[in-house]
Amino acid sequence: MVECTIERMSALMECSPLIMNYLYLIFRKPWQSYHLRRYRRIVQRAGELESELTPLSEGDLNQRLKDIHSRAQAEKTISPLLPQALALGREVSRRTLNMRHFDVQLMGALALYEGCIAEMDTGEGKTLMAPLAAFLHRLEHVDRCTHIVTANEYLAARDADWMKPLCNGLGLSVGLVVPGQNASDRARAYQYDVVYATAKDIVFDSLREPLRQKKTSAVDSILRPRNELRLEPKYDFAIVDEVDSVLIDQARSPLSVGAESSISGQYELYRRANEVAGRLVRGTHYRLLHDDRSVEMKEEGQAEARRLAGSALRLLPPSHKWQRYVTCSLAARHIYKRDQHYVVRDGKIVLIDESTGRLLPGRQLPDGIHQALEVQNGIAPSAELRGNYMTTFQTFFRKYEKLSGMTGTASISAGEFMTVYNLAILPIPSNKPSRRELLPDAIYRSRKFKYHAIIDAIACIHATGRPLLIGTGSVLVSEQISQMLQQKNLDHEVLNAKNHSREADIIAQAGQAGRITVITNMAGRGVDIKLGPGVAEKGGMYLLSTDRLSFRRLDFQLTGRVGRQGDPAECRFFLSLRDELLRYGNRKKISKLRRQTRSLRADSIELPTAVRIFDGVQKHIDKITTKQRRNIFRGEKHREKLKEQGLWEDWMDLR
Repeated sequence: MVECTIERMSALMECSPLIMNYLYLIFRKPWQSYHLRRYRRIVQRAGELESELTPLSEGDLNQRLKDIHSRAQAEKTISPLLPQALALGREVSRRTLNMRHFDVQLMGALALYEGCIAEMDTGEGKTLMAPLAAFLHRLEHVDRCTHIVTANEYLAARDADWMKPLCNGLGLSVGLVVPGQNASDRARAYQYDVVYATAKDIVFDSLREPLRQKKTSAVDSILRPRNELRLEPKYDFAIVDEVDSVLIDQARSPLSVGAESSISGQYELYRRANEVAGRLVRGTHYRLLHDDRSVEMKEEGQAEARRLAGSALRLLPPSHKWQRYVTCSLAARHIYKRDQHYVVRDGKIVLIDESTGRLLPGRQLPDGIHQALEVQNGIAPSAELRGNYMTTFQTFFRKYEKLSGMTGTASISAGEFMTVYNLAILPIPSNKPSRRELLPDAIYRSRKFKYHAIIDAIACIHATGRPLLIGTGSVLVSEQISQMLQQKNLDHEVLNAKNHSREADIIAQAGQAGRITVITNMAGRGVDIKLGPGVAEKGGMYLLSTDRLSFRRLDFQLTGRVGRQGDPAECRFFLSLRDELLRYGNRKKISKLRRQTRSLRADSIELPTAVRIFDGVQKHIDKITTKQRRNIFRGEKHREKLKEQGLWEDWMDLR
C-alpha cells in the first residue's frame, strides 16, 4: 500500500516541479525509504549474476557488453537491464582496476543515474560510483555524454587517469579539461563520452566561447576556418562531486569573463585613500557590515574623508567617487584578512576560496577592493577587470538536462537543493558502521588559553603514538600552530593553500603512528587517510580542530577526514570566546558569558550557553547566505522569464 502511494507520488513529481518540491519536502523520509528498498532489490539481483560473470573470458564479457547495449537501444526503458548493467560494471571494475564495487556503491551509482544526490560518508568510494552512473546513462542515451565535475584540478586529472581503464572497459571514452590546455585539446576533450573537469573550468569555457566567436569576423571564419578549436560542450548529464560546496557554498559568487578596464589603477588615489582610511574612526565615521562584507560611510565620515583627501580629488577619473576608494580601503583594512581571505604570492594578491581553502589565481575582488588590498600590501595596483559575460553556478548547472551529485553533508541544505536545482537527496548507508566519536567542545575565555590547551592536548595524545590531524580555520592559524609545535620540538607537517602541491603525499602519510598533520579546510581532498600498523588498536586517529568554520556543514566535512570505513577515531573542537567566528555573534550574550566565567581563566567553560552561542552564530550565517542565494536565484529566474517573453537580449548580459 505504501509503495503504491509512493509510486503515485513519484508520477506526480515528474509531472509538475512545483508539486515535486512540496511532496518531497513533506514526504522526504518515506520517499527515501522507498527508493532505498528498490535499490537494494536491484543490487541483490546484480549480486546473483556475479557468479555467472566471474568465469567468463574477456571476449565473452565484451560480448555481454555489446548485447546489453543492443538490448538497451531496442527497449523503451533500461529499468529491466539495471541488475545486469550493474553486475557487468562491477565485474569490469574488478578486472581493470582490481576494485570490486560494494553494494552501497552500486546503490549510490543508481542514485546518481536517476538524478539524485547520493549522500555518503567520506571514504565510502564515491569516485568509483561516477563512471558506473555514466555507463547507465550511456545505455539509456547512446549519443549523450556525462560531465564529472570534481572539486579541484588535481582530482580531475587523477580521477580521469584512474578511472579511464574502467570507462574504456565499459565502452566509454574519457576526456580531461584542466587549466593550461591548448585550445585544440580542450575542444577535443569535450567530445568524449565522459569528461572530467572542475566546475569553474566548464563555466568559464562556456563564457569564453561567445567572446571568441564575437572576435572572429565572418571573413576570417571563411578564409581561416578553425572548427577544431570550437568549444561545443554538451549539457546532457552532470555528476558534481562535493555538490554542496559547488552548488551551495559557491553559488553566491558571480562568475564573469573580463578584460582590463580602459582606466588603469590609479596608484596615488589608492595610496591616499589608504592613508585616509587609517585616520577614520569606527563608529564615528563608518560602520562595518560583516554579514555583507561591506562598509557603510556615515555623513561625518564622508565629510572627513573629503577634507583629508587634499589634492587627490583632482586625479579622480570621470564618474568615479572619492568615497568608493575610501570604502574599499576600509574593507581592505578591517574585513579582508591576509592568510585568511587571501595570500601574497610572487608580488600578487591571490584569493582563497573559503569553502575549500584553495587558491583562486586570476580572480579579483570587485569594485576596487582588490586594488585596495594590493596598495595595503605594498603592491602597485593592477587594472580592474570588467566582466563581459557573467553567470552563476545556479544558472549554469540548471542548463543540464539531468543533474546529480555526491557528498557527505547534503541533508542540511535539502530544501535549497530541491527548490533551486530540483535535486532530491538519498542517504546511502555506510559499508561499515561508523566508529567515529565526537567529543564535547572545549571552550575557553581567550585564544591564549585555548592555544595553550591545544598544545598540551597534542603533546599528551602524541605521547600515546596516535596520529593527530589538526584542523585550522585559516592559513594564518595553521602557521601559528606550527610555530608553537616547533617550540615544543614536535615534528609535524603543514598543509595549507601555500603548499597544496604536496597535498596527496602529506594526507596519504597522515595516518602513520605518531604523525602530526596541521591542515586548513581544503574540501575534496580525494585521498584516504589510511591507518598505519597498530594505530587502530591505540584508538585510531585523533582530530583536533582549533576553530569552528562558518557553516556547520564544513565542520562535518572536517570530521569526515577521519574514521573512514569503520576505522576508530575521536574528534574534538577547541574554541574561545575571542574566535573570529564570534564577530558575527550577539555581543551582549558573549559579554555576559565572559563576565560569568571571569574566575575560570585557563579552565574550559562547561556551560551549555557557550555551545549554543557558537551554534547560533553558524545558524545566523547560514540564514544570511541562504537569503543572499535566494535573492540571486529570484533575479536569475526573472531574467529567464524576460528572455522567454523577448524582453531580454543577450547583449544585456554584458557587464
